[in-house]
Amino acid sequence: MKAIYLKELRMRFRSELNTAYAPPEIDAIFYELIAHYFGFPRTLLAMEPSRQLNTSDASLLSNALEALKSHRPVQYIIGQAFFMDMTLRVSPDVLIPRPETAELVTWVTALFSPESDAPTILDVGTGSGCIALGIKKYLPHAVIHGIDISEAALEIARFNSAAQDLAVHFYKGDLRNPEFGEAAFDILVSNPPYIPKNEAGSMQAHVRCSEPHLALFVPDEDPLLNYRYLCDYAELNLKKGGWMYLETHEDFAKPVGDLLEMRGFSSVVIKKDIFGKDRFVRGKFHTKTGSSNI
Repeated sequence: MKAIYLKELRMRFRSELNTAYAPPEIDAIFYELIAHYFGFPRTLLAMEPSRQLNTSDASLLSNALEALKSHRPVQYIIGQAFFMDMTLRVSPDVLIPRPETAELVTWVTALFSPESDAPTILDVGTGSGCIALGIKKYLPHAVIHGIDISEAALEIARFNSAAQDLAVHFYKGDLRNPEFGEAAFDILVSNPPYIPKNEAGSMQAHVRCSEPHLALFVPDEDPLLNYRYLCDYAELNLKKGGWMYLETHEDFAKPVGDLLEMRGFSSVVIKKDIFGKDRFVRGKFHTKTGSSNI
């Protein structure tokens, strides 16, 4: 059986993916694949420049390369993504967790003491469960619920909950239908769909072509649509004095903050992400406005 040099395969990745990814991204993807398939450290080629693979093992990388060229993200190829020191299952039924979303989790958890506080938290549009599980990991006494309209997403979230040994209650719920109505939550957190459809053409192909549009896009004519639904959720489900934490499009953080103030929130803050973009909004809930049309 013919052996193939690992460094030759890396050169194929660099050559055939150079129009889709920057060179450092290509190498990062390659190292992630060899770690997943073979347990190789990223330093292997430096330590063993003549390392070879048999044909069967090399075909795994060749198949992955073809999938990458068809705009399939590496996380979907290997079926997992890394988020806040957790390895989470992912599929095209859920968004791939982003570092920015980890910042949202950190912002929420900073409000509480992990040793003693036990807030009740609702994650709306939970997807893979990354936000809910990230919060639970750092606030072990919290009581956390996650809802999603997608049964396939919920199956993944429940798997991740069991795999991480983090108790979160996941069940089906519709962002557009605030069904609890018991003012039971201290925190409502969400990373809702917020990208106008007219921006799809400017997105990276592996995002636009592979990740679920239901979790990405909103109508061009109403980019705040889901934030109004979330305000409806808050009116029925947040305790007075409870907080809502939101991830947003950088262009709409200020309008989202204005919306919260119109809908009975105070202490509204817009927070930048690590790239300096207005990405997060939080507000403290006080009063019902009596209208969901604002």
